[in-house]
Amino acid sequence: MLLGKISGRVTTKEFVFEAEAKVKKLDYVAVKTPEGEWVTAYIDNIIRYADRTKAEARVIGYRNPRGFLIAPNVPFAPQTPVFSASEEQIKNTLGLPEEGLYIGKLEGYNINVNLPVKQLVTKHVSILAKTGAGKSYMAGVLLEELAEKNIPVVVIDPHGEYSSLVKENDEEKELRYAEKFGVEPKSYRSQVQVFSPENNRLKLDGKLSAEELFQCLPIKVSSTQKGLIYSAMRNLGNKDYTVADLMNEVSNIPSQSKWNLISGLDFLQKTNLFSANPTAPQDFVKDGVISILDLKFARPEIQHMIVYKVVEELFAARKRGQIPGFFLVLEEAHTFCPERGFGEVASSKMIRTIASEGRKFGLSLCIISQRPARVDKNVLSQCNTQVIMKVTNPNDLKAISDSAEGITQGVKEGIRDLPIGNALVIGVTEQPVLAEIRIRRSKHGGEAIQVLPEPVQVSVTNLALPMRFTLDDIRHEFKGSESILQIHYPLWFVEGTVNGDRAGIYVDGLLGEIVYESDGEIRRTRGIRSLVTLSSMERRIIALLGKVKQTTLEKVSAATRLLPNDAHRILKILMAKGLVSSDGYMYRPSRISIPHNLLKTGISAAPEETGLQGKIVNFNVSKDMVTKIAELFGIWAESTKIVYCPYWLLVYKNRKVLVDGMSKRMDVEATREVMGMIG
Repeated sequence: MLLGKISGRVTTKEFVFEAEAKVKKLDYVAVKTPEGEWVTAYIDNIIRYADRTKAEARVIGYRNPRGFLIAPNVPFAPQTPVFSASEEQIKNTLGLPEEGLYIGKLEGYNINVNLPVKQLVTKHVSILAKTGAGKSYMAGVLLEELAEKNIPVVVIDPHGEYSSLVKENDEEKELRYAEKFGVEPKSYRSQVQVFSPENNRLKLDGKLSAEELFQCLPIKVSSTQKGLIYSAMRNLGNKDYTVADLMNEVSNIPSQSKWNLISGLDFLQKTNLFSANPTAPQDFVKDGVISILDLKFARPEIQHMIVYKVVEELFAARKRGQIPGFFLVLEEAHTFCPERGFGEVASSKMIRTIASEGRKFGLSLCIISQRPARVDKNVLSQCNTQVIMKVTNPNDLKAISDSAEGITQGVKEGIRDLPIGNALVIGVTEQPVLAEIRIRRSKHGGEAIQVLPEPVQVSVTNLALPMRFTLDDIRHEFKGSESILQIHYPLWFVEGTVNGDRAGIYVDGLLGEIVYESDGEIRRTRGIRSLVTLSSMERRIIALLGKVKQTTLEKVSAATRLLPNDAHRILKILMAKGLVSSDGYMYRPSRISIPHNLLKTGISAAPEETGLQGKIVNFNVSKDMVTKIAELFGIWAESTKIVYCPYWLLVYKNRKVLVDGMSKRMDVEATREVMGMIG
């Protein structure tokens, strides 16, 4: 079918044509060279004017007799006709494999999109999408295909979504497309096994090495405390000791530094995860079996610890040849290997190791995330195959384009507009491929977050700040709200001592800012996380400016006892970082807002132990980062607890907003952050 003729600027890589028929982005077109070769291109962008439509196309090339993809070395002539590419030409040019892991159809064409098995099990994969765009559904499709090929799989499942593989798909609205995709409902019950702390099948080796212990402990271990651990282990010798044995040995050492360490060891002991008879790597990795680590009821720090310990042992066993090569699927990857600016968790280092070294030993990694910008860049960049679904956050789009080849501006814009269920697949062929993901054979266990008229009961007991304003209060205050859902926003509560006095602070679990109460309203500091990486003298100057609001170089020098030249040098460094501004005489803090009496402000209401209703939002800020934030104010953490702050999510005046359940105040910052996570 004739689509139009080439016009305007033409290069060997791209051309523009006047569209005389209906066209859409990522359609494939064909242009004939003077030598008679049919060259395939795809539409990268479409511009519509009042009287005409222009399509911008990027050249893919053609296959020569030896099967190599060749790009023309001479630009097409103006007025050269542009045609729709035939399915045979598209298959030949793209080089889509005839067999492999069948994930769907090429969008707009009756062409199967198969991921090559060898490439996937010898390299790494990422599935990236905003919440509700279908990333977990796509992961389920991939798991079904791996089961069909009898490839061993281990799934880290923090939300308990993948156990549904044992059930046949019975969704009528999906099954109406069964014939189109050529699939039938199927249960994978015989190939799925589930491990969780609740079913008592998941046990970790209680004989921890010193390095493993430092990673697993929920406290920051000082050099003195490390010495106590080494001493206790030396005393235990080659005994098959448990965490309880280690705790008893530490308690017998005459040192004041042992008490916080004993508290951390007691935490590990009470998880009931450590055993002298642990789950072996051979129990997890078996040919044709999908092993699911269901961690939905575990707290974040326990999830991180489990993933660290299990993955470490699996990697060691694979290197020794004790288990076959396998496929490791990591759901919510941004929580298990966060970008370094968002803190370090127990599993971070191990996941980075798998990403950089796993392929050499036949261990393939698949990361799944709704926030690509918050996944460790070294991990994301190691993923040769990327399955990208709808993404709208600018930071996430930048992270994707930085980590994947072949993403043009047009493709990047197309990612924003991808329909639910469609995916851009990069790395399978030499060009991005748009696929319509097939329906599942088994039942999908995840559900898109919906704004419901009534809250949903969640049978979990947690610490939460009391809700001061009820559903009726919110309906009365925000009349006309289309729907209301209770949201539980994550906070860390860090408690310790400052100069002998008890002190505690709440830290925002998404933003890393300190949360406090002022005039009955819940507020946040601004710029706290940027202080963590500063030197002690830089922090002293910031603290001074935060107290006096603005001052001169001479007064900074006097207050900090620095020479004027040294004070000026540090101020220039802080200005370069955007944390201080100056008119040439007075210096004032920039992007930093901290109440002077922060440690005495706090939140007046005490948290209560309760069962939560509604949606619980996951943490983005690690416990390690929170500990560092507390240290900025001289608080050496003795306990760190999870406390949830109540919010109401409204659809109000055609937009979603979060309203603080303690003050009825609209919270723009929290809205922006939560919407980025749940869509």
